[in-house]
Amino acid sequence: MISFDALPGNAALKRALQNALADRFPQAVLLSGDDSAALAAWSDTLAAGILCESAGSRPCGTCLSCRKVSEGVHPDLTLIDEGENELKVDLARRLKAENAIIPNDGERRVTIIRHAQNLNPMAQNALLKELEEPPSYAFFVLTAEQPDTLLQTVRSRCTKFALVPQEEAAGDGEAAALLAPYLEAIAQRREDRMMLAALALEKTPRRALLGVIGVLQSALRDAIFAAKGLPQPPVVAALRGQTQALAGAVSAARLLELYDFLSVLTDRVSRNAAAAAVTCALTSDAYRICFL
Repeated sequence: MISFDALPGNAALKRALQNALADRFPQAVLLSGDDSAALAAWSDTLAAGILCESAGSRPCGTCLSCRKVSEGVHPDLTLIDEGENELKVDLARRLKAENAIIPNDGERRVTIIRHAQNLNPMAQNALLKELEEPPSYAFFVLTAEQPDTLLQTVRSRCTKFALVPQEEAAGDGEAAALLAPYLEAIAQRREDRMMLAALALEKTPRRALLGVIGVLQSALRDAIFAAKGLPQPPVVAALRGQTQALAGAVSAARLLELYDFLSVLTDRVSRNAAAAAVTCALTSDAYRICFL
């Protein structure tokens, strides 16, 4: 049965994707990671979640749409997997034509492009308009083993998620312990303490740091719901106190802006941003977004 529970590791990423599927899911997503097989499994599961007919957790794995995705016969799912072959501009034009057709089975159409780094520059440029302003029913899931080779214009039009190898990922408890002082410092409006907490994160390996940022986004999601007075169980229960305090100190609009900024930071970390740059982003940039 196709589901996020069947995928190993990356618990924070699972929560982030499930939360997004339950709300307003971005229409262009870039999944990155070293393991092409893992990227394929995650992209299939994500596509099933987008197309799922369940009113509950998605993908449910049991509805007709999920079963069709699992069997590879869903008429509203287009899969592009040319291995290591170059993906040319004709492909982009074909996808544009296909996405001009309304879905067959439901309300959404999904296109998965695996090994997206193999799109040549002309193909990437031809896709820009589709990624930026797709039809309301069209969703794109790009996977890339070397996301930094994609044009910046393409990366900037996608919401980015990164898979972290299980052996390199920080555990949820470890991530929460690292993030608690940082969230407390924001709630206290203490930029100096934000910097001290961010400096502690510098010792985290780059791949593990991606997972920590994912947990931070989940915590911000909890704070946003609390700030809006919406009764939702916390995703990161270990940080309940910190997210409640944060909700009382920062407006929901600014928390959402910070949430979006962390997607930009994820892209920077994926492209080997210097530790000092990450610290600066989590300190001065985050403080500006929240309070200035």
